[in-house]
Amino acid sequence: MTEMRKIRKRDGRVVAFEEAKIVAAISAVVQEKHEPERLAKIVITILKKAVNGKIPTVEQVQDIVEQVLMAGGHYEAAKAYILYRKQHQTLRSAKAVIGVEDDLGLSLNQLKVLENRYLRHDDSGKVIETPRQLFSRVAKFVAGNEPKAKRKDWEARFYEVISRLEFMPAGGYLRSAGTIKPSLANCFVLPVEDDMAAIFDAVKWLALVQQRGGGTGFNFSKLRPKGDYVQKSGGFATGPVSFMKVFDAATGQVMQGGFRMGANMGILNVDHPDILEFIACKTQAGEITNFNISVGATDEFMIAVKKNQQFALKNPRTGEVAQTLPARKLFDQIVALAWRTGDPGMIFLDAINRNNPVIKTLGPMLATNPCGEQPLHPFDVCNLGSINLAKFVRGDRIDWERLKKVTQIAVRFLDNGVDVSGYPIPQIEAMAKANRRIGLGVMGWADMLYQLGVAYNSNDGVKLAEKVMKTINDAAVAESVSLAREKGVFKNWKRSDYQKRGVRRRNLAVTTIAPTGTIAMVAGCSSGIEPEFALSFVKNVVDEAGLTYVNEHFKKAVASAKLSEEQKKQVLEEVAKSGSCQQIEYLPDSIKKTFVTAFDIAPEWHVKVQAAFQKHTENAVSKTINFPQNATIEEVEKAYLLAWELGCKGITIYRSGSKDAQVLSIKAEKPAQQIQSKVRITPLKQKLDKICPECGKEMEVVEGCATCRHCGFSKCSV
Repeated sequence: MTEMRKIRKRDGRVVAFEEAKIVAAISAVVQEKHEPERLAKIVITILKKAVNGKIPTVEQVQDIVEQVLMAGGHYEAAKAYILYRKQHQTLRSAKAVIGVEDDLGLSLNQLKVLENRYLRHDDSGKVIETPRQLFSRVAKFVAGNEPKAKRKDWEARFYEVISRLEFMPAGGYLRSAGTIKPSLANCFVLPVEDDMAAIFDAVKWLALVQQRGGGTGFNFSKLRPKGDYVQKSGGFATGPVSFMKVFDAATGQVMQGGFRMGANMGILNVDHPDILEFIACKTQAGEITNFNISVGATDEFMIAVKKNQQFALKNPRTGEVAQTLPARKLFDQIVALAWRTGDPGMIFLDAINRNNPVIKTLGPMLATNPCGEQPLHPFDVCNLGSINLAKFVRGDRIDWERLKKVTQIAVRFLDNGVDVSGYPIPQIEAMAKANRRIGLGVMGWADMLYQLGVAYNSNDGVKLAEKVMKTINDAAVAESVSLAREKGVFKNWKRSDYQKRGVRRRNLAVTTIAPTGTIAMVAGCSSGIEPEFALSFVKNVVDEAGLTYVNEHFKKAVASAKLSEEQKKQVLEEVAKSGSCQQIEYLPDSIKKTFVTAFDIAPEWHVKVQAAFQKHTENAVSKTINFPQNATIEEVEKAYLLAWELGCKGITIYRSGSKDAQVLSIKAEKPAQQIQSKVRITPLKQKLDKICPECGKEMEVVEGCATCRHCGFSKCSV
């Protein structure tokens, strides 16, 4: 009997026949040792007789697998396999409804996010680009910055790491690379000076940046306090908060590039006389809804809090002390409001500037982008992308060499992005090319831990976080040094500390851990360095019935556990209801320790993980410190202090249920997550953090940013 060599797929393509795929399919439902291999041999024997030398189809193979399972007495396995086939048939039908050709074997949710946000459409709204073509478009455009002789080679390398989902550039790349007005950067900081003309210049710049898809950050601390005398008009100042409302209103009128609404970070230094008004400015519903707000805290202030000392608020116009108050009293109010609403966060200004290599020439960085992971000088910008850590696990180990290699390719990719991108105003373009700041980060951290069997909330998890990020940062810096030899140093290098140390680099900074809500959905991995929000969720991508998904790593762990088939079934059913496995008494402790979700983890572990990544990140880290609803104000206070003590550059917290409505709740009687991808536009004025303005569904607070797991929208996603 001839050897089986080919098989015909459902789309008509003829590809190589792989016995291993039959073994893998049977292994998913049959756990006995060596039994999947034995059954696969039987399947192939029957198949050869059935096709009699012709090329078999995938459906023929699957029909025979069902028959062999039944004949072998594997009735439960056969039932599970039939359900598996039915679910995949539903998925294929759903993909057909979406109208996207799946030429990379992506999931339904990945395709829907790409269709909603990044694939090209014609004038009638029909998708005219496949995922493969999208990634090729991006790779070709970015490789266009290379010398002509090397262009094709780098295009192939860029395409490889993106199409394998090992690296994913920020949404700006996916959205606009290769278009007439390519805007690849996501992060911008704009100056706000104490002058009416300058203030409205900043409003104009905000509109231009956000029109092209960027998020903007501002520090309003130069504005004179409310009630201060204004000599030009003979009147009195209205203060920073009043002008924030002007910026907020302007943002509300700009739909960013036609894709998402504007997002801002508003910062006021802790010693500004209007700090008490600022920290409470979002307590009224509908007020300043387009801003995340953070207090710019200094070490001086935090030490005064620890020592229970007095702290001076100073008029920025005169430098005179306007008021002295107990530092602890001010800190308590910051913490209490964060406990109540999630705002304000804190930005630790001294930590941000401690290793600022251009502080003597460009001054300190006093503002960040909307989610806080990118401190920037005025008019500075950052090109972002993230490595999918889930793709670097091989069995029970990490492929460190491949991780380093992909890091090097990603750094070159992002550095090219500085040159091929368009910019909304000349000042931003000049600063971008003078500093060449890039931000390579990570996503899929929770997936990596699940695969390795390491608990997120453990010392081993924290140590691994440091090791992973050190490996990436070291490789990124080495590549920047190599690029400097090949292409030259960044323009401000001679004005930097690197010049004094004799370190020639292509980029001012290379690593950032940014929010990855949307691109993590494209890559099919967990978001950033966040733990999973739930182990199970329902995706209503095409119809209201939806499909229940259980985390694949968790399913594998349960399948190999020493439990009865009935218990395994019950575990998956219980997790589908609650989203967590911690309450299942008979589940092995090793599984429960590994498969923790956001609210299973004590806040201090969230902070420790953020600090571990920050230790080897040149820019900053965006992360949400999750608290259960019954958390106390004292627990929030402890997290803020711990973040400062451990060297974090900022902190954002979210207490479950702390806003008017729960952003994304897990209840025993309902699936953990409802993911709905039917898009409808909500009027801009109705936008609140808890409601997605595109699909109208509830959003999750991830990495310091309200993010919709339903359709991929994020206020500040990359």
